[in-house]
Amino acid sequence: MRWPRLHGRGHLTGTMTWSLVVVPILVFPASRGYGTPWEAFFVFLAVVSGALSLVIGHSRPHAHRVAPAPRELLTAAPGLTAAALPFTAPGLAPWALHELAGQPTRARVIEAEPVVDPQEGDTGLTHYRIADAATERDLGRMRFGPRTRVAAGAVITVSVIPDDWLPPVATERLTDAGALATAFTALATVHVLACAATAAAWPRRIRN
Repeated sequence: MRWPRLHGRGHLTGTMTWSLVVVPILVFPASRGYGTPWEAFFVFLAVVSGALSLVIGHSRPHAHRVAPAPRELLTAAPGLTAAALPFTAPGLAPWALHELAGQPTRARVIEAEPVVDPQEGDTGLTHYRIADAATERDLGRMRFGPRTRVAAGAVITVSVIPDDWLPPVATERLTDAGALATAFTALATVHVLACAATAAAWPRRIRN
């Protein structure tokens, strides 16, 4: 079985469309996938993206060509960085979004349920449900609560994303999130630069 191959302008257009249109769209829903069955789905998409980039990068327009041409190897680069984005988005993107758009909000703890392992007992983790302390609006379950467990009824400060796109997190957790947000921003920047380098280095005239 032979993989279908893209050559010339179609090769470049397909790579750029996947890298600069499809993947950025996937990153947003992937950012909500942390700790859910959807996380595995976005990891699968990342693997598919990486595999496609390698297939395209090693396509051979001419039967006599033994090794892939430099432009084909270059075209594989955006595919590899594109694969890294949905793979890391569930764990890194939420922190970047909270850093960018999070609004500090005073919240009241409605429920505080310790996470207990049947064999090891108390894990030190807690499942929280919170509400806006001023309006009593339900803010849903909190992904990452305070470092020190608090009881129901306590009022804490959390970061809330408008329209409840992501679960809230305790603001004190954001002091540890800077490095994660920076890592994801750096990865996105490398991806864009890889796409720009590929487009700039691609020959103006290509024989299909």
